[in-house]
Amino acid sequence: MNIREYLAQGRTLLFDGAMGTFYASRPNRAGARCEPANLDAPEEIAAIHRAYLEAGCKAIRTNTFDVGADGETARRLIEAGCRVALDAARDFDAYVFSGIGPAPREGAAHPGDIYCKQADIFLSQGLTHFIVETLPTDEGIPQLARYLKERCPGSFLLVSFAAAPDGATREGLSARALFERAAALDGVDAVGFNCVSGPHHLLELVRGLDLSVLNGKPLSAMPNAGYPTVLGRRVVYQGQADYFAAQLADIARSGAAIVGGCCGTQPEHIARAFGTLKELSKPSAP
Repeated sequence: MNIREYLAQGRTLLFDGAMGTFYASRPNRAGARCEPANLDAPEEIAAIHRAYLEAGCKAIRTNTFDVGADGETARRLIEAGCRVALDAARDFDAYVFSGIGPAPREGAAHPGDIYCKQADIFLSQGLTHFIVETLPTDEGIPQLARYLKERCPGSFLLVSFAAAPDGATREGLSARALFERAAALDGVDAVGFNCVSGPHHLLELVRGLDLSVLNGKPLSAMPNAGYPTVLGRRVVYQGQADYFAAQLADIARSGAAIVGGCCGTQPEHIARAFGTLKELSKPSAP
C-alpha cells in the first residue's frame, strides 16, 4: 500500500528503534560505528532489522545515518545498506526509509549538495522514502525537498529535528521555529522530532506545538528510550519498555501519526509500543 494511503486511513506508522545504540550493545561492539558493518557484517545488520520488524514495526531505516564525507565510501555504504534493509523488509511488507543524518561539516560542500548526492544513490537503489533526522538546523533541507520532487515526484520526505528538553537544538535554534519552517515547505511530506529528548520531554514538546501549521501533513515523534547512563565503560539507556510504550501512545493521542524510537530503543521497546498502539486503535466499547 502506498504510504500516503496508509497514513490517510488514520493508522499510526510505527518505526524501528536505534540501530547505532543497539549495534553498540552487542558483544564486542561497544563504541563501534554500525555503518561499516553494512559491508563487513551485513548478516548482523540484517538480524537487527529483522528483530525490529518481528517486534511489530511497519517502517525501518537503512543503516546509513553516518556514512562520512568521502564520496566513494558513502556510496558503497549506502548501496550495501539499501540491499540489507530491502531484503529484511520484504517478508514483512514494511516500508524502507533512506536513513540520512546531519550533513558532515568536513570540507566545503554545502549540506544541500551532500543531501542531494546521497538522495541520488538511494534513488538508484529503488528507495523513494526518505528520513533526514537528528537535525540541529534546517540548512540544506529546502534544497533537498525541491530536488527530490523534481527527480521523483512520488517520493516521501520526513524531516526530523533533535530538540533538548528546553526546546532548543544543539545549534541553539528553536525547535518549534524549525518545525514550522519545514512544515511550510511544499516538498516536505512529514515533520517531527527525534533523539536527545526522552519520551516524557518529547511528549511535552508535542503538546506545545501548533499543529495547524502542518496543513494535514503527518507529525512524527521518535524519542530516546530515556537518558544515557555510563556503566563502567558503556553508555546505556535504562528507560523501561512499558513506560516508553505508554508515553508513545500519549504522543500518538496528542497528534503524532508517525512514531518510533531513537537512541536506546531496542526491539522490546518497539514490541511493547506495537501492543499499546494496537489497543489504542481498537474501537471503543459502546
